[in-house]
Amino acid sequence: MRPTIPSLAALRAFEAVARLGSFTRAAEELGITQGAVSYQVRLLEEEIRGPLFRREGRGIALTAEAQRLLPILQQALADIAEAIAAVRPAAEDEARLTVALSTYFAAHWLSKRLAGFSQRHPAIKLRLQHPESTADFAEIDMAIRWHALEAAVPGLQSERLFAAPLTPVCSPKLRSGPLPLSSPADLQRHTLLRDEVTREAWSTWLRRAGVTPPERIREVTINDPNVYIQAAIDGQGFALADSLVADDIALGRLIEPFDLKLDGYGYFLTYPRAALARRSVRAFRDWLLKDVGAAMDPAINTRRPGHRPPAGILAARPKG
Repeated sequence: MRPTIPSLAALRAFEAVARLGSFTRAAEELGITQGAVSYQVRLLEEEIRGPLFRREGRGIALTAEAQRLLPILQQALADIAEAIAAVRPAAEDEARLTVALSTYFAAHWLSKRLAGFSQRHPAIKLRLQHPESTADFAEIDMAIRWHALEAAVPGLQSERLFAAPLTPVCSPKLRSGPLPLSSPADLQRHTLLRDEVTREAWSTWLRRAGVTPPERIREVTINDPNVYIQAAIDGQGFALADSLVADDIALGRLIEPFDLKLDGYGYFLTYPRAALARRSVRAFRDWLLKDVGAAMDPAINTRRPGHRPPAGILAARPKG
């Protein structure tokens, strides 16, 4: 008798929460409500007769059972995606390409370059999917994501497009406002803008700047990256931003008040290993990597990929 297998929806919900460390971000990625994600996880917990997550402070952690299940499930999902890619009709494969990415990356980086791809490959029907849904490669072909350099998903190929360190940015009017802004310690008097991705990164940046993160600080959480950066432009507080805000800085909408950049993050192109057998996937990958290689200038990334400065020069200094 074949063993009972939980629903694919429940397995996908668990994998997304476990990988992202958040029910909210899992819901955004899967395109369903947070309540639906919680319901699917509960179904899986009932199936295994035990909890998969436990609360730790403001976050969640995997139980021992979840830690054993996660890598096996991720490999299985990757195998399913590869199998589906292998049986798609060849003509359909060559005619279409679906790429998942955030609207923030699309608006601030990719859109100004897309015409070059269309001109070079007019037969490929490119579809950009928002928001990101990288967990389900049965529906997408490739994904572009921002994450820590060491992050990886078993069974998937991940290639770094460029490093994207984080640094605080704010509206110029905050530097000339009533609250002082002469050192990183002054950030404790200002509002810190956060999202699910930069929640922990803020604490790391402050510690590297020699500031002990206070237990209580004014903060606003905004998970839409476009709204998150716009709030900083509007003077609502400080955001941790990467090099994609270069245009906003050049136009004077944002400033970088301190020198310290938090390394260890970047934008990555991710896809199942078998996907490169398709000409459309190879074409987009090769075009994107070549384009990035030609565009690695100070406006996009002021550091060499993978370069980490010696600890001695990490002291944050006010600019200007």
